[in-house]
Amino acid sequence: MTSHFTQEAFHKIIEELTKNFPMSEIDLDENALKSFVYLDAKTINLLLLYILMNKELQMTRLNARSQPNSSQKSMGEQIDRMISENEKIFGELINELKSGL
Repeated sequence: MTSHFTQEAFHKIIEELTKNFPMSEIDLDENALKSFVYLDAKTINLLLLYILMNKELQMTRLNARSQPNSSQKSMGEQIDRMISENEKIFGELINELKSGL
């Protein structure tokens, strides 16, 4: 859950950094392809961290979808046991009620 909040924070930071970037005014002529953007070390580190965490989150989600974790398996087993126990108890109650009539 913490990674979700971290992910949202990174999205907000990236939005803040790129909101003043004029996407509609970009020219793809030869001079525009030779331009540079200089970023300080903290911004580069932040961007790299954002990219890596986004990849990590995607991989975690992909793995979670493909393989059920042990708590899901144990919870399923517990539910199956409870169902079978309840069936047994209800069966006994129904038999007792039928024999009492």
